Amino acid sequence: MLVQQLHDALHSAEIEESWKSCLEAYKESTPQERLDLAEWASSVRATFLAHAEDVGDDEEEELRTSLALGYIEMKSKWQMLNTQINYQVFRKGEANVNLTYKSALLSVLVDKIGKFITAKDLQKIQEFLINPTSTAL
Repeated sequence: MLVQQLHDALHSAEIEESWKSCLEAYKESTPQERLDLAEWASSVRATFLAHAEDVGDDEEEELRTSLALGYIEMKSKWQMLNTQINYQVFRKGEANVNLTYKSALLSVLVDKIGKFITAKDLQKIQEFLINPTSTAL
C-alpha cells in the first residue's frame, strides 16, 4: 500500500506539471539539454521507486527506513548542488544554469517524499543535514 502511494505521489500530475513548468522556463537551454534534465530527474525517481518496490510493503519498518534514507540521499544531493551553485556565483559571478535547474527538479521530489516521513523523523533528519559533522556518526 505504501509503495503504491509513493508511486502515485511521485508520478502525480503536480510533479509532472512542476517539472514541465521548470524546464519550460529554461529558455537559454537547447531542447536536448531540457530532455537530458528531464531524463535525469525521471531516473532519480525511478531508482528511488525501484528500491521501494524491491523492499515492498511486507517489510514496512524497513521500507520506512529506506524511505528516510532515500530522502536523506536526495536532500543531501540537493544541498550539495545548492552549495556548488552558491560558490560558483561567489567565485565566478555566475552559476552553471544546468545545476540550478537540476536542483529545482530535485527539490520537487524531496518535497513530495518528505510528506511520507513523520514530522519527528523529518526534524531529526533536518537537524543532521544542517550540520552533519557536529555529532559523532
